[in-house]
Amino acid sequence: MKLEVVEIEDLKSPGPLKVILLKDVEGIGNQFDVVEVNRRLARTNLLLTQKAAYASPFNLQYYAEMKEKMKDELEKRIRIPYDYILLGRELIKKVISLRVSMENPWLLDKLVVKASLRQEGVEIIDDMIFLENKNLRGPNIELEAHLLRFYVVVCNQYIIPMIGRICHTSSDESKQVLYPETTRMPTKEDFKKYGIVEEQPYFTEKAEILEDFDVVGLMMQRRQDNK
Repeated sequence: MKLEVVEIEDLKSPGPLKVILLKDVEGIGNQFDVVEVNRRLARTNLLLTQKAAYASPFNLQYYAEMKEKMKDELEKRIRIPYDYILLGRELIKKVISLRVSMENPWLLDKLVVKASLRQEGVEIIDDMIFLENKNLRGPNIELEAHLLRFYVVVCNQYIIPMIGRICHTSSDESKQVLYPETTRMPTKEDFKKYGIVEEQPYFTEKAEILEDFDVVGLMMQRRQDNK
């Protein structure tokens, strides 16, 4: 008796669907990109909302011609790398405990911030950290739980605004003091008290944000422009 293996087509996964993006879609691609996506995502989101079209022979030719006609316009568009966007979203949500000594003199500078970021699992491989207030010194228990704004720069292109909170620490546990403000998320009133307003990251296409760049001045001007 001869037996044959028969593949049941209905049980076989149809695989991804090839579509043409009609606009920039975060995490998927840019306008006129031809991409393969999950069929459910394509049918229930991209195609239904006209963010994409089927990659049929006609559509491929039609949108290729349209892309060529819009070449100059597309080149002028500023597109932020998706990994920058994701990183910015994560960092903006954090309140970094800026750990300073309760016994030894300190000046809150980028080295303190860099070490504190590392303790929070954020590794900064260069010194692209910019503080709005460069005159905070201690030990000064009146500065405990003080909130402040600082910025980190990714690849000399992407400025991410972050929040720090001063936290005095001591190797002597008997001197360690816990304040409620250091263990909870800041409120709108807390931010208002320290003059901190909501800010969005800033992106430049050229990697021109170097150590001597006035990052704080730029971001302050953007805040003024947004009032």
